[in-house]
Amino acid sequence: MTGPLVFVLLVVALIVGAATQGQTIVSDAIYGLAAERDTLLRQGPIRELVASRLGAAPDLARDPSAAMSDFEVTQGETASDVARHLEDEKLVRTRLAVLVILYDQGKENDIQAGQHRLSAAMTPREIAELLVQRTPEDRVTLRLIEGWRLTEVAAEVSKIFPKITKEAFLQAAVVGKRSSPVLAGIDPAAPLEGFLFPDTYFFIRDATAEQIIDRLLTTFEEKAGNTLRGAASEQKRSVYDLVKLASLVEREARDRKESPQIAGVYANRLRIGMKLDADPTIQYALGSWRPLTLDDLKVDSPYNTYRVAGLPPTPIASPGLAALEGAARPARHDYLYFVANDATGQHLFARTLEEHEANRIRAGNR
Repeated sequence: MTGPLVFVLLVVALIVGAATQGQTIVSDAIYGLAAERDTLLRQGPIRELVASRLGAAPDLARDPSAAMSDFEVTQGETASDVARHLEDEKLVRTRLAVLVILYDQGKENDIQAGQHRLSAAMTPREIAELLVQRTPEDRVTLRLIEGWRLTEVAAEVSKIFPKITKEAFLQAAVVGKRSSPVLAGIDPAAPLEGFLFPDTYFFIRDATAEQIIDRLLTTFEEKAGNTLRGAASEQKRSVYDLVKLASLVEREARDRKESPQIAGVYANRLRIGMKLDADPTIQYALGSWRPLTLDDLKVDSPYNTYRVAGLPPTPIASPGLAALEGAARPARHDYLYFVANDATGQHLFARTLEEHEANRIRAGNR
């Protein structure tokens, strides 16, 4: 018992030293110890220090464009084992982001063995939530990620429900005769792009495409319907336009706390008739979320917002609640530009083109 006791006392001494001297080297030492012995995260002060060092990492996806894949947790694996596996598989940037969440919620021993469907497009917080979720034996889990286009939703549905082909799901996923209030005024032939709410769902194993679509659409109405209708009335816009705007915000805002700020930039551009210059709309037209080339910016498409003013013809992805609320209540500011800082996942905002170019250099985006 002497060894562990001395170790704990050393950690406490380091914490006290950090509090009284504010030395970065002490903070680094504690962070390093927690990385090696994650059970130290059971201690509130240590967990808080590590969380402060992680910053927004628990809520930032490693790769917003990543696909879903199977991830297996074997019986007897510890939280530390699973977190290291997640890091090795490049599903998270750092395993500590997952571990801090699990220990903070007291769920480090609740990870469920078996197959999980995960993606680097999910945040560590979302991954941790799925890992501890118990799926009823007579149900299957469908996890839809914020920012997916309708074809990606269809692909995941066909993976979880083999009897439903991707083509059959897309054929069913149109407005049609559906009476959901959020679809009022939309062409019956229009696809339900943007209206299938991204979340985690439990379904019976033989659910039909229609049942799945209706459930996702109902969830959209429950989560955002009233908010969008109220905002549409205030802004004198249609709900459809707000969902289009929210879909752009979803694809841009890796840190969802920035959703109102980014929505405010687009709202400012729309107000003065300035083109949106939104990369995600071109990616949507090209059918891939890959980085764009200069030639891509010239693509002849109504979704090319570098050429065509205004919102795209349809939403381009499934926005989550943060993006929908951001579009409903854009931040009031005078920014017209933003550029991503890939190192932090956040954006630098600018009022003028000169400021924007300076921010591009700062962000390493030349």
